[in-house]
Formats: sequence, C-alpha cells, structure tokens
Amino acid sequence: MTYPPQGGQWQPNDPNQQYPQQPYPGQPSVPFPAQGQQYPQQQPYPQQQPYQQQQPYQQPMYDQYGQPMQQGYGYPPPPKRKRTGLIVGSAIAAVAVAAGAVVAVVALNQSQVNEGSANPQDAALKLVSAVGSADVAGVLTSLPPAESALLRDLNSQATEEFKRLEVYKKDADPDKVAGLDIKTSNLRFDDAQKQEVNDHLTITKLVDGQIEVNSDLSKLPFTDKFLDMAFPKGAPSTSKTQKIDIGKQVQRSKKPIRIATVKVGGEWYPSLFYTIADYALQDAKKPWPKTPVAAKGAGSPGEAVRGVADAALDADLERVIELMPPDELGALHDAGPVLLQAIAGRTKPTGAKITKLETDTSSVTGGTKVTLRELEVTADGETVHIVRKGDCYEGTADGKTDQLCAADAVKEFGGKKMPAGAKQALTHLTEGLFKNGLGVVTTEVDGKWYVSPGRSFFEVVLTALRSLQPSDIEALAKGGR
Repeated sequence: MTYPPQGGQWQPNDPNQQYPQQPYPGQPSVPFPAQGQQYPQQQPYPQQQPYQQQQPYQQPMYDQYGQPMQQGYGYPPPPKRKRTGLIVGSAIAAVAVAAGAVVAVVALNQSQVNEGSANPQDAALKLVSAVGSADVAGVLTSLPPAESALLRDLNSQATEEFKRLEVYKKDADPDKVAGLDIKTSNLRFDDAQKQEVNDHLTITKLVDGQIEVNSDLSKLPFTDKFLDMAFPKGAPSTSKTQKIDIGKQVQRSKKPIRIATVKVGGEWYPSLFYTIADYALQDAKKPWPKTPVAAKGAGSPGEAVRGVADAALDADLERVIELMPPDELGALHDAGPVLLQAIAGRTKPTGAKITKLETDTSSVTGGTKVTLRELEVTADGETVHIVRKGDCYEGTADGKTDQLCAADAVKEFGGKKMPAGAKQALTHLTEGLFKNGLGVVTTEVDGKWYVSPGRSFFEVVLTALRSLQPSDIEALAKGGR
C-alpha cells in the first residue's frame, strides 16, 4: 500500500518511552511508536487512499541511519570522591531534566478512548496517519489499552509536577509541544510480507518512503528560569534538518521496518512492547514461540509481590513471568519460552528464603501499591530482619540492630562541602521517599493480581518529583556545576 502525504508529518518515537531506555540491538532503522502512545480516532484507510498529515509532532530524533539519538537518559559519569555531595545533587537534577525531556515529547490526553482497527493492516495505517499528522492524542489512543494507559497515567501526573516545579511553563500543553517537525511522503507497506505469528499477533512491514526531520530545541515548553539553569551559557537555538530515505535503509539492511500489531478485544492495535520483543527475537535469530508462558496471577496484591520475591530468590524466571500483567506485558508472555531457553542452566537458586513478609497497600493511579512493613530472610543459617518504623527502617543481623532514616541517608550522600541548598533539596527528596515508602505497584486483570514493573518504576519517579520544591531544582542545578 502506498501513501503519498506530501508535506505530512510523522513523529518517530523510541520505546519504554515509558518508562528512559537504550534501544534494543537490531532496533528498526526508523522509528516506531512509543509505549503508552496512541493513534488517531479515524476510520480505517482503504488501499491506495492518501491521507493528509499537517501539524508538528514532537518525538526523539533519529540519525542519518535511522537509529535513535540519545537525549540525556541515564546518570552522569561516576564522580570523584571529594565531590560526592555535589555530584549526587547533579545526578538528581539530571534525572529531573531527563524525565522532563521524556515527558515533554510523550504528550497524551486521558479523555481519549482507545479505538482499535478491524485488521493488522489498518492498525499499522493508524500509526502512519497519527504520527504523520501530529495527532498526539490519536497516537496514544491507538496503542493497546494497557500500554497506552501506562504512559497516560504517568504523564498526566508528571506534567503537573513539572509545572509546579517551574520546569514547564504554566500554559504548556503536552499535546502540542513544539520543537520537532517531521514530514513524510510516499510511505509504503508490503502487504505480501506481513507475518501472521498467531491468532493475536501479526507483524506488518514498512518498505519505502521518505522522512524529513526539522528540529528546534528553543521551542520546547521549558520556562526561561529552567533553561537558564540547564544552560548557563545560553540554550541552543539553532534548528537542524535531517532527511531519511526508508527505501535506501531497507535496501542497505535488506530488511523491512517491522511493526507488530496485536488483537485485543476483537480489534487490532500497533504495539510498542510487541515491536520491541519482535526486534529482540530478530536480533537473536529466534522465531516467535508457538506457545506462551501462561499468566498465573495471585489472589491479592501482597501475594503477587511475595510470589515474585520468592521466585527471584529461587531463580524461577518462569514463575516471575507468570506474575507479570498479561495485558501490559503480553509480549513477555508470548516471547517468554525463548528467554527461558536462553538462561536455562545459567542461574541457580540463592538459597535464601523469605520466612516472614508483611506489607501495607495503598491505592495509586492505575493500580495498588504494596509497601514493606516487615521482612525476615534466612540464608546460610543467618537471619536478617527488617521492619519499618514510621519514616525509618530498622534492620537486625548478626545480633546487631541499626536504624536508617531520611536524615541518615542525607548524611551518607552529603558531606560538609555540600551547599546548604543542595543538602536541603536532597533532604526533601529522601524524606519524601521514606515517608511515602518505596514499594511495588500491582494491577488486577480478570480477578487476578500481577506485579507491574513499569508502574512500579514510574511510581518511584513520581514520588521523587512530588518530594521536591521549585527552589530544590535550582539548588541542585547550582550544586552540580
């Protein structure tokens, strides 16, 4: 099928989007949708039917070979010991900046309703249509419901936190973030090459087309105050243009661009996680397994967490996969047998056993958070006992008892040379984490409970953001210089 939207716009995205990550080896030479993104509410496009793509849409840039360009994900290099306190502050500031950059380009709209397609081909067309027309909300609503909800819930909360922290402008609209304009033309899928893996997974193939990427970082919705802190010598304002010929990339690699589509509730959706898993399998030269690792949830949030913890100590990866959400991580279940085969004989049980685990639960957006109240682990004849007391954690081992509170953690990370402002910011951060409890988020699917790695990670990020004040961002930025 050929699509000639001259002047249209398509926004590539990088995965896990959801949650900073490095691209998988063998990731496609041009982008495919990010976790949590969804596609436009439109009628399926007939064959040879052109469509228009007009508005700019922000997403990560790709280099001349179609590979994702890094955008500051991760932490700074290991610091020199004499500047530990300052670097810790810098690291936290870097995380905030990176998270802000990620959220800025993962625009979403919680009011949208997911709408699938009648077949895999139409689902892939929604991707092209949405990203090409800069329909951010449409991109999100076209992902599988569980995938889109993951980032939708994150961004709806994180956006408000970045506004509160004066990182974003008050009128910043994540659905209309400027700064990256992507135009596409003559995009073509090869229908004859599509791969029907099973009754709910089909891989579509993009084989031709052109992409033009125009970027201008000065148009991002950051406040002047934040830009002055992030770029004390002046923010970059030059615009750049890159052109990518998909056909040439496909000829060079001799492989089409693969976009995985999945069937959920009778409708088809382009899937971020399945696309990532598909490329991982391609890189490993492994086919999709014929049978999955079946989902086997627990009876309660606490039982799900206990199940994952026990399985991890016993090196039982199959049980760990069974306790992952089948809607959010269906790709892991379907690809699971290959992973199990790859690690067979390479892992051994730790010998440690959980003899006591008591937890508390609280409601969070999209799930239930499980936090530690008391834990007892026995290994090699010795027992370690940890109990939460207020905002502190008390641990007993070898007959000795130690207590760790937020203030103690600050002392460990800080130092006499740490600026007062940076130390205050670090205090706010650690107090917030200790007070709200670092926990694991679980979700319920068909009456059973599963552990969500994505929501668990994002909850930590959100807790950290909620713990900071606007002045903390400035103090951390200055402390890291």
